Amino acid sequence: MISRILVISTNREISPQPTAPIGAAWIAEALHQAGFVVTFLDLCFEKRPLQRLDRILKSFKPEGIAISIRNLDNCDFLSPKSFLPEVKNITDFIQQSSTARILIGGPAVSVMPQQVLSYLNLEFALVGAGEMGVPLFFSATNPEEARVPGLVSRSRAMGADTGPTRQPDGEVVPQLQRWVDTRNYLRLEPVLPVQGKRGCANRCLYCTYARIEGGTWRLREPGAVVEEIFRTMAATGAREFEFVDSVFNEPQGYLEALLEEILRQRLRARFRISSLSPKGLTMDQVRLMEKAGVNSAVITPEAASDVTLAALGKDFTEQEVHHAAEVFSGSGIRALWCFLLGGPDEDRGTLAKTVHFINNRIAGKDGAFITTGIRVYPGTGLHERAIRDGVVEADDTLLMPSFYFTPKLAPQMARDILQQGLVNGGRCIFPSDTRFSSLATLRCMGTLLRLPGPFWRYAGFLNRFTGGRRALNRTW
Repeated sequence: MISRILVISTNREISPQPTAPIGAAWIAEALHQAGFVVTFLDLCFEKRPLQRLDRILKSFKPEGIAISIRNLDNCDFLSPKSFLPEVKNITDFIQQSSTARILIGGPAVSVMPQQVLSYLNLEFALVGAGEMGVPLFFSATNPEEARVPGLVSRSRAMGADTGPTRQPDGEVVPQLQRWVDTRNYLRLEPVLPVQGKRGCANRCLYCTYARIEGGTWRLREPGAVVEEIFRTMAATGAREFEFVDSVFNEPQGYLEALLEEILRQRLRARFRISSLSPKGLTMDQVRLMEKAGVNSAVITPEAASDVTLAALGKDFTEQEVHHAAEVFSGSGIRALWCFLLGGPDEDRGTLAKTVHFINNRIAGKDGAFITTGIRVYPGTGLHERAIRDGVVEADDTLLMPSFYFTPKLAPQMARDILQQGLVNGGRCIFPSDTRFSSLATLRCMGTLLRLPGPFWRYAGFLNRFTGGRRALNRTW
């Protein structure tokens, strides 16, 4: 009988900012509540991860090991890097050193479970939220016969009963501070994640959220979310939190209910929002955000052209994007606008509209995060389009980084349009710009000096510091 479980968070990426493993902590807490003896290993800041792993395997002697894999790769068209070889070093070491039953999960696994299982030479994966499935997996004598929700094996494809689990989220609270040394994250960026809901009912052409978290909104009670924040503040000293929900202002009424509960309970903290849709944003919502303590938000239009928005499967228009910019320009909230360049039907004209929007509609206090090319994942509408446009082959597993870039616009031409058209390229951030080793030192300095966040607000200074190494100044 399995009683001792080792939970491993394998993510070691700290760009564009370090992300505390809230999902893996959720699983550890679920296992703990189910009666297992649990040890948590976060490899993010380990200089010698295999040596650290070896010590825990020898001292703890786990009978089961749950491995969380956050990302397949860095999703950077200009400087692609797969994280799977490093994960395979970890799983190979475990298989050589332990006879424990192994289960992998996490967002990367949910996107393409059997491909990852095959690459890692493992047998079992769990798709979607795992609070119910992971304890059942380790409790079962034979997991495949136990009908564990979300379970996939190398010999059993994901079917109707193995999709993302949809159990209520309120039954288990992550208890991040119980499992993770939050000090490592707070010294680089003084903010911790909190999640008020899961799932996404939108159907954007390229997105994998529905596969990872489910295709419907699953809301936690606002009071439970606020209670979690209070508890984390008391345990860690953190005073700033980031809502990492897929889209914070959907479904209708969710934003208001959560922020009004924060105000009702007089929660004195600062908040960031990792994803806001321009759809239906109102001045009243922005004022409520300010009142509740929101100091920054990431807004994700992805384009500022009706042609490109329609091709990406967005359910809002160019006019709504401009309205959102108007609403935020008069607020005290700093906004980072995210754009995906090179999507389906992108051409010189649509890209020029996005450049015009960045130049003329984004307030001086705000910035733009520009991703060129879009990572292609199996089972998405973009995958079908990429095959049709000849960007990827039909038999490509897509396990290693594969990107869509519109055949209507050469990457170098897109770079030239940006370089010549952007009035203030210094406030624009590209994924590659966040990966210089010196930036970690600057983050630590910012935290020690208690500079107000988020640190992307200092993009102009950082981009001058990195100079010609920036993506905008290199050949694409």
